[in-house]
Amino acid sequence: MQLRNQYTEAFSVDQVIRVISRVVFKYVSRFAIPEKEKEDVEMAIAEKFISQHDKIVHSFEGRSKESTYIIAVVNRMCCEVIRKESKHWYSVSPQYNEHLIDNFSTLTYETEKALVISNELSRFQNVMLFFNSHQAKVNLFLKFYFDIPITEDEIKNYALSKHQEVGRILSRESNMQKSEVFERLAQVVNIVESKDVKGDAVRMWVNKQLDSILFRLNGNGIARHSAESVATMLEMLKN
Repeated sequence: MQLRNQYTEAFSVDQVIRVISRVVFKYVSRFAIPEKEKEDVEMAIAEKFISQHDKIVHSFEGRSKESTYIIAVVNRMCCEVIRKESKHWYSVSPQYNEHLIDNFSTLTYETEKALVISNELSRFQNVMLFFNSHQAKVNLFLKFYFDIPITEDEIKNYALSKHQEVGRILSRESNMQKSEVFERLAQVVNIVESKDVKGDAVRMWVNKQLDSILFRLNGNGIARHSAESVATMLEMLKN
């Protein structure tokens, strides 16, 4: 099975089968699929994937990793199989069936939510790459601006040999005013880059970088990120 379009050379059979196996196992482990039905569900999803492969490839627009896209497709197909077959799997009271359906709906929502979050984090990481040599500075300054814990490595990546002095400046007190935040960052710029800038200049620079991130994330109306969601993603990412 070779699946091709302008974004990808191939979704290999082994890759798809591995994803199907992992997704089905997840639902089995959470009791949404009976253990004895595992192989039949895997086969049903594989047949669905093969029969719809042209549509699947055509729909792939390269906005996420191939693996993330395949997981999302297989997850949707698995949900379809469960909805169709669950009434045949459990010969129990209607009340218990309702309980299973409620649990499954919650599980489906949480799984899909996790996929969306993972995809947006991946997009955010790709956007940060556009800053090239300035990425370490943008990451550090935004974290200090949003009051997100900063690691020593993050300071070193920007300040290099002056990281200890910069680390002391970025030792943040609680309830720090925004004006003080930018004054501290201005001190950092002056030390690391041998400049003579003021807090207002740094404030404009930080706002410009934040606007650039939001423009790339929300381009063509594909998302509605805000400064708050950028802060959330910065905090979620492990450095």
